[in-house]
Amino acid sequence: MPLLTLADILWGVILTIWVGIVTLYISKIISKYTSVYVARKAIHMLGGGVVAVLSPFVFTSPLVPIIASYTLMTYLIVRRIKDGIMGWFQEKDNYGEIFYTFSYGTLLLIMWVIDGNYWSTKDVFIPLLPIFYMSFGDGVTGIIRNYVYKRRVKGFWGSLGMAIVCIPLGYYLFGLYGAISGIIATIVEALPLVDDNLSIPFVSFLFLYSVIKLF
Repeated sequence: MPLLTLADILWGVILTIWVGIVTLYISKIISKYTSVYVARKAIHMLGGGVVAVLSPFVFTSPLVPIIASYTLMTYLIVRRIKDGIMGWFQEKDNYGEIFYTFSYGTLLLIMWVIDGNYWSTKDVFIPLLPIFYMSFGDGVTGIIRNYVYKRRVKGFWGSLGMAIVCIPLGYYLFGLYGAISGIIATIVEALPLVDDNLSIPFVSFLFLYSVIKLF
């Protein structure tokens, strides 16, 4: 199977434009009527999350999503350095969007290094499920906390929202192991030790890969 086809390039352009629209326009409208925090979570879900869901069905390999995620990460870093933050979704001392794009591409790349054929099997969801958790689970959690607590704080209702999203999704894709990974992602998200755009994807990926491929 080729690493890159014309269809890959076309879908890469389409989805890049979509992410640009979400980031530069839709999130700005959301921020205007809600908050910076909600706008950022909307980008995670409508941008990265939608691309993650579509990727195994429209790309012949993970090459385009990996390149796109690292390119976006580089753009966000350079934009911060040169022009300052994009205030409708970025915060000066919060690098969550950079960690998000890093985790996104790195999980796909790690799995590709381990298994060059994973993209054409169900193993494609070993790295994608943690990305779903980071995009949709944490996105729902953040929005719930924004409206329940009126501030960025860890709390029961946000964690419950994450569990409701992640556990059934994990079970659907990988049965009991997937459900357990959803519980792990929920617990990790609630811990304020490491940015959850790093902890959620990497911890849940490590668990999934270990129980599915090593044991």
